[in-house]
Amino acid sequence: MEKNKKSFIKGAAILGIAGLIVKIIGAFYRIPLTNILQRGEYDGMIYYATAYPYYSWLLVISSAGFPTAISKLVSERVAVGDRKGATAVFKTAFRLLLMIGVVTTVLLFACAPLIAKLADVPGASYSIMALAPSLLIVSIMCAYRGYLQGMQMMTGTALSQVTEQVGKLIASYSLAFLFVKLYPGRPDLWAMGTLIGISISEILGLAVIWIVYRRNRRQLPSYKLEGMALKKSAFKKVGMSLLAIAIPITIGASIMPITGIADTIFIKRLLQSRYLALGFGADLADAMAGDGFVALRSYVTPLINMPAVLTLALSMSLVPAIAPMKAARDRRGIRKVGTTGMKLAMLIGAPCAAGLFVLGAPIMAMLYTKVGSSVDKYYISGFIQQILAMKPGQEVSIYALAGGIMQISAIGILFLSLVQTLTGVIQGMGKQNIPVMFLILGGALKILSMIILMKYTKLGVLGAAISTVLCYLVAGIGDTVYTIRHADIEFNVFDTFGKPVLSALVMGIAVYFFYGLIYRMGHPTIATLGSVVVGMIVYAACLWVLRAFNKDDLSFMPGSRKIAKVFRVSMK
Repeated sequence: MEKNKKSFIKGAAILGIAGLIVKIIGAFYRIPLTNILQRGEYDGMIYYATAYPYYSWLLVISSAGFPTAISKLVSERVAVGDRKGATAVFKTAFRLLLMIGVVTTVLLFACAPLIAKLADVPGASYSIMALAPSLLIVSIMCAYRGYLQGMQMMTGTALSQVTEQVGKLIASYSLAFLFVKLYPGRPDLWAMGTLIGISISEILGLAVIWIVYRRNRRQLPSYKLEGMALKKSAFKKVGMSLLAIAIPITIGASIMPITGIADTIFIKRLLQSRYLALGFGADLADAMAGDGFVALRSYVTPLINMPAVLTLALSMSLVPAIAPMKAARDRRGIRKVGTTGMKLAMLIGAPCAAGLFVLGAPIMAMLYTKVGSSVDKYYISGFIQQILAMKPGQEVSIYALAGGIMQISAIGILFLSLVQTLTGVIQGMGKQNIPVMFLILGGALKILSMIILMKYTKLGVLGAAISTVLCYLVAGIGDTVYTIRHADIEFNVFDTFGKPVLSALVMGIAVYFFYGLIYRMGHPTIATLGSVVVGMIVYAACLWVLRAFNKDDLSFMPGSRKIAKVFRVSMK
C-alpha cells in the first residue's frame, strides 16, 4: 500500500514538473515568434492568431478528457488483476482516438477556406491546413499517454510533453525564418511555415511516447496480449465507459477555445464596422482592425496568461492536499485549505494585475518590435482615453492600443487567479463539474457582452477586453462563493483580500513614479526592468509590514521555513 502511495506521489510530481516546464515555455513561445512574423507593413501574426483557436478547440476533443479516462479505467483494472481488461481499454481507446483524429484532421483541412472566410482573413486557410495533421498525431499520442499513466508510468507523458515544446520552439522558429526568407511579402505563408513546425513537434512527441511504450512493453499487459481480438460487444462497453468520463472533462476544457474562436469571428469584423462608421477608408479600416485583433490576441493575451503558471502550480498542489481530507470528512482541514487557496490566489494575482496595469505597455514595447517602434513619447496612462477619442482619419499607435487593452485585461488577472486556484480546491472536494458550469456561464457572457460592447458602444477593441474580464469575473466569483459555502469557510476579509490588494496598490504607485523618473533620463529598458525589481521589493516589504502570511499559507510553499523567518511567521 505504502509503495503504491509513493508511486502515485512520485508520478504526480513528475507530471507536475513537466507541466510547469511546458507552461513556462509556452508562455514565452509567442513573444519572439511575433517579432519574427512582423516585418514592416506585413504581419503574419494575424494569420497565426486566426488559425490557432480552431485547432485548439478540435485538439481538446482528443487531448482533454481521453487521457484521464484511459488512465482511470486502466488503473482500476490493473488494481484488481484484470490485465485483459486493461488491454481492452487501451485497444478500445486507441481505435476511438484514431477515428477522432482522422475525422478532426479531415474536417479542419476541408473547412479551412470556409473558416478563413468566416474570420474575414482569407489567407489564414494555409495556416489552418498546416495545423490539421497535428490533430491525428496528438490523438494517437493521447492513447499511449493515458495507458502509461494508468500503469503509473508518468515519465513517458512528461518526456513527450517537454519534447513537444522544445521541438515546437526549434521547428517553428526555424521554419518561420526560412519562409520569411523564401517568400518575402507573403505573411500568410510565413504563418503557414511556422505552424508546420507544430506538426513536426507533435511527431517528435509521439516518437518519444512510443519509444517509452516499446521499452517498457514487457511490464505492460498488452505486450503478452498483443494479438488478442477485441469483440464488438467489449468495444462498445468499454467505449461507453471511456466516453462517460471523457465527455464532461472535454466540455469543460472546450469553453476557453470556443471563446477564442468567437474572438476570431467577431473582433475584426466589428472593428472594421466601427472604423468605417467613423469615416475611415476601407483599407485603413481593415489595417486598423487587424492591428486591434493582433494587439489583443498576440501582444496582450500571452502576458496576461503568464501569471497562470504560478496559479496552476498552486492548483496542482491543492487537489491532492484536499482530496484525502474530503474522504476522511475532515471539514476543519478543508476549511483551512480553502481559505489558504483564496488567499494565495490573491497574493499571486494582485501584484501581477497591478504590475501589468502600470508596466504592461512598456513591457510589450520592450518585447515586441512593432510595439516598441510606435512609442513616440513617455506615457503609461491615457491609453484608453486616446482610443475612445479617436476621430476619422486618426490612427492610434500600436503602443497606445496595446496599452489600453492591457490595462483593462490586467484587472481580469485577479479573477483568473481565483478561477484556477479554486478549481483545484473544488475538484479536490470531488465536485469536478462545478467549475465547468461557472466557466460556461462566463463564456456565454463574454460572447454576448463582446458583441454588444463592440457593436453598440464606442469602446471598440476595449469591449473585447472587458468581455474577457467579465468572463473571469463571473467564474471567479462563482467559484469563490461555492467554496465559501460548501467548505464552510470563515475568514477575515482584510487578511484574505485586503492585505494583498493594499500591498499591490502601494507597489503600483511606487512603480509608476520610479518608471517615469528613469524613463525621463533616457533609459526606457532600464526603467522597465528596474521597475519590475522595485515592484517586487516594495510588494514584499508591504507583505512584511502587514504580516500577510500565516503558517497555513506557507505550508503549500517550497522552502516554507526560510520564508517564515523572513516574514516573521511562527511555524509551531
